Amino acid sequence: MDQGLIAAQHINRLLCRDAISVGDMLGLQSQFLRYSKYAAKVRGIDLDTDPGKYFRAWTLRGTMHIHALDDYPLYMHAGNRSAYMKEYWDDYSVISPESKAKAEDRMLRLIEAGIIKRKDIVRSFLESGTPKATMDYLFNAWGGLPRILMERGEIIQTVSDDLSYAFAPKVPVMAAEQAEREQMKRYLENYAPCSVSDAVYFFRYAKSKAKRLMEKCVSGSSGMLTWKDGFVYKDPEAVCDPKATNAIFVLPGFDPLLLGYEKKENAMIPPEHLREVYNLQGIIKPVILHKGQCIATWTVRKNTAYIKPFQADNKAACERAKKQILELTQCDGCRYE
Repeated sequence: MDQGLIAAQHINRLLCRDAISVGDMLGLQSQFLRYSKYAAKVRGIDLDTDPGKYFRAWTLRGTMHIHALDDYPLYMHAGNRSAYMKEYWDDYSVISPESKAKAEDRMLRLIEAGIIKRKDIVRSFLESGTPKATMDYLFNAWGGLPRILMERGEIIQTVSDDLSYAFAPKVPVMAAEQAEREQMKRYLENYAPCSVSDAVYFFRYAKSKAKRLMEKCVSGSSGMLTWKDGFVYKDPEAVCDPKATNAIFVLPGFDPLLLGYEKKENAMIPPEHLREVYNLQGIIKPVILHKGQCIATWTVRKNTAYIKPFQADNKAACERAKKQILELTQCDGCRYE
């Protein structure tokens, strides 16, 4: 079976659907908010139209994602608190338990009073005379106090350019096993064909856990999901059409399609160009796709988009991508590098 051809068909199916939701994609990785908004936009979703429908939290892969607020119980499920944050908050070498409790209460009262931006919350703590060592602990780069309150189900981070918070919805959360199975079901239904290695990469599960969840989803799918040649397919997508599309697609960095499959096995990525897309610093670059294959990377600097083709003969196809990049980014121009 030609995995490259399957990838081409798969790309078209996922990017040309009439309707796709943030829930279908199991959220959007959002360390770089601009990229997540681009990923939504290429699928016809405008996160800025109604930002109150979404929230941000550390959920999948140990990274921050944007999810639909309706899916809050699914992603902030029971037992979702990270081991790192528990160990961090249980360390009393810098701040006593009493001081932590006061800091938690203070931040919640500030949000209740309408002080929701991180910078304003930090300013309030500073103005109250909080020592620098305490500030460095409470508001560190890994989330600190806000993340603790998020993982406890007290607050959410909003989808806004100014890092802000709101109170979390008061709804029952799912049991971990139920939530993990539902997430895997959505993954298989929206990303298939995918292998156990793909699921391991996407969720960062142990291989045995990923395989067990996949088997449960397939067996409970009433034939909609099937195993074939080591992949789970969503029928009738296992049929291989020899006429691959000639379409051009532009994807932002950290796009769900670049995160949804094990990078070394991803049929969209030419092996010789793997490090040009997934670099050693953990960055996943924006790409141009032609016939299901990555043919170039692109970036934005000072309101100008720059395209870097993998091969000289990719340039004609890249020309067709320029309009999409400009519409997506609202840059003034597009050049090659």
